[in-house]
Amino acid sequence: MIFPPGLLSGMNLYLLLLALFAWICSKESFDKNLLRVIAPFFLIIIIGLAVGSSADRYIFLKDLWYVSNAPIIISVGYVLYRCMPDLGSGLRAFVIAGTLLSLLYLANFAIHPDLFNLSTVALREVAGTGYYAPALAFTILFAYRGKWLEALKLPRWLAIACLVICALAITASFSRTIVIVTLIGVLASSGAFVRREALHIGVILVVSLLVIGILRMGIDVDSNEASTTFLGKIARSTDELTIQEYTDLKSINYNWRGYETARAWRYYSSGSVLGLAMGQGFGAEVDLGLFMPLGSGSKGERVRVRLAPVLHNGFAYLLVKGGVVAIGLFCFVLVSLYRIGRKKAASVAKDYSRQAARVMQATAITLTFTTWLIAGVFNKLDLFPFMLVAGFLLAALTRNEDEAT
Repeated sequence: MIFPPGLLSGMNLYLLLLALFAWICSKESFDKNLLRVIAPFFLIIIIGLAVGSSADRYIFLKDLWYVSNAPIIISVGYVLYRCMPDLGSGLRAFVIAGTLLSLLYLANFAIHPDLFNLSTVALREVAGTGYYAPALAFTILFAYRGKWLEALKLPRWLAIACLVICALAITASFSRTIVIVTLIGVLASSGAFVRREALHIGVILVVSLLVIGILRMGIDVDSNEASTTFLGKIARSTDELTIQEYTDLKSINYNWRGYETARAWRYYSSGSVLGLAMGQGFGAEVDLGLFMPLGSGSKGERVRVRLAPVLHNGFAYLLVKGGVVAIGLFCFVLVSLYRIGRKKAASVAKDYSRQAARVMQATAITLTFTTWLIAGVFNKLDLFPFMLVAGFLLAALTRNEDEAT
């Protein structure tokens, strides 16, 4: 998470090249479970390359990188388990990594305690938006609660310390998405999605809407407070995500994700029949209708753009680049990962594997949710830990179940 994206991609490709040579020399058949997960991405890539062949080269290749990033990282996680088929040690590594990144993030507040006096927006511009690795570490620790020493080889005191540190980092990030991802992990680890998922998800949605409704009764969602405080941003979450009439710059700024999605849908729906099926290909850009400062860093450092090559909504991004065919292929991947976790969570007799399967369920739901909200698997860095653990658990739960405990 602290390496430059290009360096990280190079390291991943190098590792996979070595794994490819090892696989060829072994004369083993390619794992059908891994193939089922990564093959749809390659089909999406073929569609994007073919349809967008006349697009700008830089954006064209950038889309190729974004879409290929997910199967590469998942494959790296798969290879890591095959190289060291020890479920407990691998998950412990994810916990330690998440804890270290938590400490790295919390160091900002230790060095600059005055950050707590800033608004949520200003604080996050200075300290950063936080990491998703602590949420994954928290999920793993919660899933194996009471079994830390036996399953993860972590002494109880150290596991509790890691749990507290990760919880502090999650709270200090003031990120709605990270908090929700953590809640997804807690619910999945508790077995909420092993059976009767539709009922449980329905209850969760009703409770969430009630919380938002209660907050909206006490907060003016059109005020500055709503856009600068954590509770205010929760209260206006539904406004930000729903597509509506955007009559002025204020409504566009406050509800950027919805506006961006609306522009993407307008661009996609204006295409031909072939375009509706297979999108506009790699290199396609969405006309935002105005110039906006986009990118990382403070607003003063961001580049003002009108044509957006990437979007917060990963499903809208995929719809523009590859049409409904790409959406269907990607959903197949998400469902495959979820079903592997669900099947093992409900059927395996050995408790340690069952808990790992629930972490896999949490991972599949997290990848779905974050792709909708922050580009998810098409985000070059943020969801790296969850994609890596998806590949690791895919190998652990489908190939060497006896060794997985």
